[in-house]
Amino acid sequence: MSDYLVLQPEQNCGFCGYIWQTIRAIYHNPNKKYYIDFQNCIYKTDNENIWDLFFEQPHIATKPKEYEIEKKIGIIFDQDSSFTLSEITPKTPEEFQRRRNIFNEIIKKYFVLKPAIQSKIDSFYSKNFEGRKILGIHLRGTDHPDKKRMCDYMQKIKEIAKDYEKIFVSTDEEERFLLMKLVYGEKILSWDTTRSKENNIPLHSHPHDTRYARINSSKYQHKIVEDVIIESYLLSRVNYLMCCPGSNVNYLSRAINPNLEYVEL
Repeated sequence: MSDYLVLQPEQNCGFCGYIWQTIRAIYHNPNKKYYIDFQNCIYKTDNENIWDLFFEQPHIATKPKEYEIEKKIGIIFDQDSSFTLSEITPKTPEEFQRRRNIFNEIIKKYFVLKPAIQSKIDSFYSKNFEGRKILGIHLRGTDHPDKKRMCDYMQKIKEIAKDYEKIFVSTDEEERFLLMKLVYGEKILSWDTTRSKENNIPLHSHPHDTRYARINSSKYQHKIVEDVIIESYLLSRVNYLMCCPGSNVNYLSRAINPNLEYVEL
């Protein structure tokens, strides 16, 4: 009989936040057999495990029976598996890089994308990135506590952008994307992603959060998850990344590619 760990991320967070909860669970419980269960995440619209729509299960295709489960693991917040440079000890680039390498090994071993998702990433890369020097920019907006003003970004972007053929822009705010498009025109690359047209309204909201209107259709919820996965993986494949602190999206990109050069603004 095989005993499995059922990893069940929880609380109100975006999809990459659930990813990081999963990474932490594996980090603290290594070399086990896992079943990853996103059935209770904020994107659920039916009786579905959102993980299974985008990733393969590491060890077993269907949820194990109760007698096969060693334990269930929910949210883990701790210093040892933190990704944020300001929170780690010791606060050194070497320690930050060490953690990137560890998290990368977890992702390579257990986070296998579904072929249809991997194909979309590879196709976009081949068409737009391959053979070009690409600057990646992650402009986190809407309700994020570390949201930066665009004027704080634009001067720094201007200093760097001239050295790159194309700029891949990832942002959850339509206004931010349109400003980049206005300034840099045909130099801009982007995934055909869903963006918020109201600057302070998040795309990813909890069904019970009455502060924001929510689109409950499975088509919409699946699309915004697919978008953030694809953009995270594409950001990992640029030549240089400019990003904001405190975002699980670019944290994931930097763990997918632990050698990716970057600057946080």
